[in-house]
Amino acid sequence: MLLLCVLVTSTLGLLLYLKIAPFWGLVDHPTDRGLHAKPTVVGSGVVPVSLLAALMALGPPAYGARIVAVFLMLLTVIGLIDDRWGLASSLRLLCYLAVGLLTPWLIFPESSLSGFVLIVMGGCVAWCINLFNFMDGADGLATAQLLCVSVGLGLMAHFGLSDDPAWVEWCAWVAVCCLPLLWLNWPPAQLFMGDAGAIPLGFFLAVLGLLAFDQSMLLGWAWVVLMMPFFLDTGITLLIRLVLGKAPQVAHRDHAYQRLILRVGSPLPVTLGLLAMQVVWQYPLAILIVHNQLPLPLLVLLSTIPAVSVVVYARTRA
Repeated sequence: MLLLCVLVTSTLGLLLYLKIAPFWGLVDHPTDRGLHAKPTVVGSGVVPVSLLAALMALGPPAYGARIVAVFLMLLTVIGLIDDRWGLASSLRLLCYLAVGLLTPWLIFPESSLSGFVLIVMGGCVAWCINLFNFMDGADGLATAQLLCVSVGLGLMAHFGLSDDPAWVEWCAWVAVCCLPLLWLNWPPAQLFMGDAGAIPLGFFLAVLGLLAFDQSMLLGWAWVVLMMPFFLDTGITLLIRLVLGKAPQVAHRDHAYQRLILRVGSPLPVTLGLLAMQVVWQYPLAILIVHNQLPLPLLVLLSTIPAVSVVVYARTRA
């Protein structure tokens, strides 16, 4: 019943936001760096993120849930400000780093891990925030990825590798909060989640990753496999731009998904392709990992094949 109420509330909230956002100036106009052709409401991610934060704050106090809720609201406010007025990339990066570095210490207060390991974990959180924001540039793409990861991890944990109902609830909550967003962001998008959604949701995916490794090393690697399409598109693109002497923080259209959309003229095949990749390739490999059926390095290596192939194809056939 709770999940149904959350689903209805998120849907109604997004529909209301769609009507009132233009009066607040929260409209993204087409530019030579974007992929949309008409003004579109932006910043709608504040609705599902606020719901998710409320659930975290009012739910079981596991894994620093209250701290996660605070960070979700902080990041969605920063994102909404950026969607409306724009913020310097250096300031945004500083916020990502601050939240990322604090997160491991606050959700694992009694951890026996060394300070260096916790700093590395914090850096990974900050990177996940940034890469999810990078990949939120096509109708439905980032939302579809979020749902694939959260639903996949939740089901695998529920039926195999976790006896902690609180953590499985987190996966269910983020999926239900964001499912209406997929409907309204589906190509052709009626609204964009914007930085108000991409920044905190990237953070939440990172937290799920940390907790997946805490639950089980196998579940953690399953998270890596499900995140692999975004990891590789962002990582390879960033590496190429650095080698070519291009500023990595400057907005661009070099990602594989952007190049493919420009080629086919629509984001729909790209978003459907991501869903197919997850269902046909990433999910089976993640399931093999959690059941420890084959050598872990082999399965992780196999999980890179579709994403690397897409990146290579997008860059060589541009």
